[in-house]
Amino acid sequence: MRFEDLPPETRAAIEQAVRQFLRENHSVSLDEAGQERGLPLPDLWRWILAEAGLPDSDPPDFSPFA
Repeated sequence: MRFEDLPPETRAAIEQAVRQFLRENHSVSLDEAGQERGLPLPDLWRWILAEAGLPDSDPPDFSPFA
């Protein structure tokens, strides 16, 4: 499912989970975090969502986290 098609409250929860992941892992971006873990962005995105218990989605077309 596209991130942009999710309900606003789900998008907000996902954004919060991604921010928390970046803070906890001392990463400035998902690109950096993915490179450190050897994961492409879609795989890292799905892993973060699964860990947070959130529904799966594709990464947003425009990501402020990249």
